[in-house]
Amino acid sequence: MLTYQNKTLDDVVLTFWNAPHSYTGEDTVEISCHGNPHLVENIVRACLELGARAARPGEFTQRAFLNDKLSLTQAEGLLDLLYAPTERALASARAMKEGKLGHALEAVRAELIDLLSHLEASLDFAEEGIEPRVGPEFSARVENVREKINQLIRTAPLGRILQEGALAVIVGEPNVGKSSLLNALLREDRAIVAPTPGTTRDLIEASCNVRGLPLRLIDTAGQRDSTDPVEIEGNRRARALLPNAQLLLHVVEAHQPYAATKIELPENIPSLLIANKSDLGRHASLPEETIFLCALTGEGLGDLEAKIESALLAEVADETETVLTINARQNATLQRAAQSLDRALEALRGSTGLELISVELRDALHDLAEVIGETDNEDIL
Repeated sequence: MLTYQNKTLDDVVLTFWNAPHSYTGEDTVEISCHGNPHLVENIVRACLELGARAARPGEFTQRAFLNDKLSLTQAEGLLDLLYAPTERALASARAMKEGKLGHALEAVRAELIDLLSHLEASLDFAEEGIEPRVGPEFSARVENVREKINQLIRTAPLGRILQEGALAVIVGEPNVGKSSLLNALLREDRAIVAPTPGTTRDLIEASCNVRGLPLRLIDTAGQRDSTDPVEIEGNRRARALLPNAQLLLHVVEAHQPYAATKIELPENIPSLLIANKSDLGRHASLPEETIFLCALTGEGLGDLEAKIESALLAEVADETETVLTINARQNATLQRAAQSLDRALEALRGSTGLELISVELRDALHDLAEVIGETDNEDIL
């Protein structure tokens, strides 16, 4: 029974976790009470009046990291786990929280430490006759380290999509079924659908889940010449949005000639040509890569979702089935490490002194340590 100021608060269970066996690595007491919010509020208020303070956001995880209970990547994985919008994002966050990224980087780091220790031993103890081993085998090992880092870097686009969602913009001429496509992907009537051209005049944004990939779908106004100021503004907003997209869904009518419906799209952004209203026929002028769809019945929707997944994962190369991904901070740091290794390999191929090679390898090692939140000088020694 828990009492405060002669008042019974609740019948509770107190669990004492002796350091370092708690989540934070510190002495910790857990109070398990009944689930009524008023009971919880009364217990918390009593603790605060007795001198406790409320934890800051993320403070328990911060303490766990500072007490070596969690690595930096595990702490980031925990944050991703709390806000993961899809099952695929959950799997990726869980893999990082379980330390899979840390383990992968530790193996790369150990290899780099071994390379650097042999190189620096020959520099620091030349009088003892230690010969520098920087021949083809040394270069091959550096290349192997760089490739392992590049494999992780290739997962960054997928990591960004899983955390932020991919911006997919639906474009096309009026009345081709753009809003019907939006509704089909959402599995709900989100946008107004009408046979009158120009029904959609502003941007309509909604979120959906396509094969575990979170998408930010934006339905745009139909692209055509108009004297209506509202429709002109809608077309301007649609064009301004295109450069920020990660995928363009270009909708045309399946039974109409393709040349007559073609609109100009940015060439540097992946796009899918979707021929809607396929129940009315399929015109012979449509390109081979066309995806045929009837948005009203859902016929062809599964094929479209598979093509959306393939287009978004194209940058991940052969790693489309991977669970482990990296975030923007980790990507930027690993990019620096890869650049240092590239310069080290260039120095190994040239006549540059061993000191410069050592500097580049040390920089790469420092970047790896920054990703996982560790230092490396003692390991080299």
